[in-house]
Amino acid sequence: MEKDASNMRSQCPMNCALEFFGDKWSLLIVRDLLFFHVRSFGQLLKMDEGISTGTLSSRISMLLQRGIISRNDCLDDKRAIEYRLSDKGRELEPVLVEMILWVAEHEMTDLPPKAVANLKQARSLSRAAAVATDAQQPADRN
Repeated sequence: MEKDASNMRSQCPMNCALEFFGDKWSLLIVRDLLFFHVRSFGQLLKMDEGISTGTLSSRISMLLQRGIISRNDCLDDKRAIEYRLSDKGRELEPVLVEMILWVAEHEMTDLPPKAVANLKQARSLSRAAAVATDAQQPADRN
C-alpha cells in the first residue's frame, strides 16, 4: 500500500504512527498474531480484552488494507480463513517488545518476570544480529 498522508493532521512521524495505530484494538490484534500465534477470527474474538465482532471486523479490514496482516485460506479446512502478519507487520515486533518492556518496568502488569527476562534477551540478540549485519556491509565511501 502506498503512503497516503493527505488525510493526516501533520507529517510528524509520531502523529502518523498515532493515526495509523490510534485505537487500542489494532495493536492488540497484532500482539495476538505475533506472540500468541492466533490465526482465526474466532480466536481473536476470545482475546482477554473483550473485542466485539463489529470492531474486530473493522480493525481486521483496516490492517489488511494497510498491509499489516494477510488473509489466507486455511490449509486444513478450505472454508476457514487464517490471518497472519505480513513482513510489514512482523517489522513491528521490536516496537511492541520495547513498549511491553517499558510498561513492565514502569507500571503494574501481570507479565511474569521470566517473560520480561526472555524479551530482554531476545532484544539483545536482535540488536547483536543487527550490529553483525551492519559490520558485514561495505562501507559507504561518499
